[in-house]
Amino acid sequence: MLRKIRSKPLDSELGFGKTGSTSNRLMNIDGSFNVERDYLNWWDNTYHRLVTMPWIQFFLLILASFVGMNTLFALLYCMLGVHNFNGIEPGPFVHNFMQAYFFSSQTLTTVGYGHISPASLSSNIFASFESFLGLLTFAMISGLLYGRFSRPTAKIVFSENLLVAPYKGGRAIMFRMVNAQKSELIETEVQMLLTINQRDDNDQLSRKFYALDIEISKISFFSMSWTIVHELNDRSPLFGFTQEDLVSGHAEWMVLVKGTDEVNQQMVHSRHSYLAEDVVWNARFLPVIDRSGNGRPRVKTRHIGIYERVEA
Repeated sequence: MLRKIRSKPLDSELGFGKTGSTSNRLMNIDGSFNVERDYLNWWDNTYHRLVTMPWIQFFLLILASFVGMNTLFALLYCMLGVHNFNGIEPGPFVHNFMQAYFFSSQTLTTVGYGHISPASLSSNIFASFESFLGLLTFAMISGLLYGRFSRPTAKIVFSENLLVAPYKGGRAIMFRMVNAQKSELIETEVQMLLTINQRDDNDQLSRKFYALDIEISKISFFSMSWTIVHELNDRSPLFGFTQEDLVSGHAEWMVLVKGTDEVNQQMVHSRHSYLAEDVVWNARFLPVIDRSGNGRPRVKTRHIGIYERVEA
């Protein structure tokens, strides 16, 4: 039996539509939305994938492309005949291929050591085309590298759990986060939204969205840890809820953080999601700020989510 929330849900459309799932999370832990979209063609999101993929995958892709292009042109040169190149003594296929491969890599990168050079019209045409292709390829790689380095991102670490902790004679639901970058975030704001299953007057099940009041929703400088607190008073949509109520309603908390990066003066965003199963009842966060050897405050980022149990 779903517990009825008396508070009025949000009237504005958040972008999840009216047919969102009532059992699956709407937002993944990393802040991406749990939705699949059909695209017009395979190339629709090529730039996005290349800019956002992990660095190791990016470098492996560039390396694979470089090796693949050189292998292709080396095979073409072997098919053309290595006798069309000065500096290559014809021999077994492996010998010819390796010589052609290294000539291809020198041509593609426009290094051109000069030990091997094309000696016929056809070989010059192939080498010229490869040089042209190399210029385009490395120009594209340079643009992708710039896009990856210049893309504004917020590296915010969130606690793994939501806690229901004693607060001002009552209780509050809270989580903690920290800015893991060296640069400061200024004029940082946070929003906390609750989505939970509810039944309407016609007994139809649907997802409802509620904006949760936060004790401090904006700070000027996000330089240390920040505990976000929503007091479970009689104005809260969750007043009187139990763990079973949250689980049966498939409750989900969506967190949206935005601020200005002081380095590039651009707005950056970060998102996170918690489920009812992530809520720890009757617990409180332990301190994560101590002093370094020179007396400066130090935030222990790896311990941002540590907590201890308290009596109910």
